[in-house]
Amino acid sequence: MSNTTKSVLHCQQLNYHIAGKCIFNDLNLTLEEGEFLAVLGPNGAGKSSLFKAITGELKPTSGAIFLNGEVRNSISMREIAKTLAVLPQSASLSFAFQVIDVVMMGGLQADCSQAKVKDLADIILTEQEIEHLRIRSYPTLSGGEKQRVHFARVLLQLAVGNKNKPQLLLLDEPTAALDINYQHQLLKSAKHLAQTGVAVIAVLHDLNLAAKYADRIILLKEGNICANGSAEQVVTTDNIRDVYGYESTVINNSDFSHPIVM
Repeated sequence: MSNTTKSVLHCQQLNYHIAGKCIFNDLNLTLEEGEFLAVLGPNGAGKSSLFKAITGELKPTSGAIFLNGEVRNSISMREIAKTLAVLPQSASLSFAFQVIDVVMMGGLQADCSQAKVKDLADIILTEQEIEHLRIRSYPTLSGGEKQRVHFARVLLQLAVGNKNKPQLLLLDEPTAALDINYQHQLLKSAKHLAQTGVAVIAVLHDLNLAAKYADRIILLKEGNICANGSAEQVVTTDNIRDVYGYESTVINNSDFSHPIVM
């Protein structure tokens, strides 16, 4: 990347303490346009807190977060909605909306016509293979189907958002409720978005999925980044032992495009 590239996301010396416990500590993180970053680490490592700090749900004790070079807190919610799309771990909706209505919620901030928003929604439903769920009542869906509907919603939010600035997609354990086919489908879609210039952060548990799809992986342990780099650099037996306390076997074989953890 050239030095003229403005980072899409920059977290500067973030600290977060709650009830005397340090959740993350002087954390620095930069994400460039078109980069797919996976954040991994054991339970309690600070992954979700970092995610919530970036979404604005949680206020760090100190430090600053910049979106496209601007301090996050100084940007209006409407502008943030056009730049930043978030897929939380579980989104609760108890109203009997039809699936298409839930997806269309991603278009609420659109500057284009409703007809255009609907056309985009139709394309996304087809691409994500959930067209058959279109008029299903949302509460009757399985956990995995709900997750796929919300992913379609955030894709629509990005599609109608501000294309003059690089956009950011945040995924919090997006594959947790999905079977293996849809895990790969969702991460392939996220990877494709990154290839169009969207910066993507995914909090993942599965090292193999991270190694397959992410351009860069960070490992968090007790609120500190203890490894940061490509899959080959980060997914090592030493790092896995250090962070997870697990004795793994890592296979680096030219037949595979990424390291495989056993």
